[in-house]
Amino acid sequence: MTIEWTALSHADLPAIADLARRCVAHDGGLRATTSPSFLERRYAGGTAVGAFADGRLVACGAVRPVGDASAATGLVDPGHRGRGLGSGLLDRLVKGPVRLETESLTPQAHALFLARGFRQTFAEDVYRRDLAQPLPAVPLPPELRVEEWSQETEGAFYAAYSASFADRPGFPGWSREEWVGWLVDDEFLPGCSLVALDAGGAAGFVACAEGFLIQVGAVPGWRRRHLARALAAAALDRMRDRGATEVFLDVNVNNPASAALFRGLGFEVIARRARYE
Repeated sequence: MTIEWTALSHADLPAIADLARRCVAHDGGLRATTSPSFLERRYAGGTAVGAFADGRLVACGAVRPVGDASAATGLVDPGHRGRGLGSGLLDRLVKGPVRLETESLTPQAHALFLARGFRQTFAEDVYRRDLAQPLPAVPLPPELRVEEWSQETEGAFYAAYSASFADRPGFPGWSREEWVGWLVDDEFLPGCSLVALDAGGAAGFVACAEGFLIQVGAVPGWRRRHLARALAAAALDRMRDRGATEVFLDVNVNNPASAALFRGLGFEVIARRARYE
């Protein structure tokens, strides 16, 4: 079988989308990573190359500018792996310092990146929960009251967020305006986002968007008292009442406590995202 390498353009996005769907079906991951908008951001904003076999795209990769640096991503058809296509992408795309990104890390890709001198700098697991399955009953502590997201409760949410995550590695230290700007978009669900309050203030929170649990946290004094689990279960129940059939979330691999919490709520890992430098 002859492999033909060529530069890709915006016109190749349908072929890239078809390849992305084959990869997600085989490797797992979010269907959103096969959407036209996602792929256009990854493959139409820089230098892209592809490998064709009998007229079908079987591998593609691109390098795009990210601030003052560059980021590269790529896909290899599951039926054509083990034939050097991943190495071929790196040979054609990596001409200097670059960050490698993958939405569905495989053991083979991990081994290739390490062999080429890259080191993993970030990894998180993507979890999925089927909302057709029963949700556990996790009552909130009776001394707490719960409020939905609103202009009046935004400050309490930010206080809960800051106190819950300030001791986590890589905490960005965002101001309230920065965090709200990152969190609230067209898909944010204020009615499913909850803050728990006691007499002293915020005790924990959960923030949701369409199909996603974005963040769940409990302040240090309320940890190990099942508050985060109860808030997550309450949010899932509200999302199901809205018609959601599945929910996704991300958990950093260096956060085993959160991973255990969500596995206990019925979430299952479907992929691993990772970055290499």
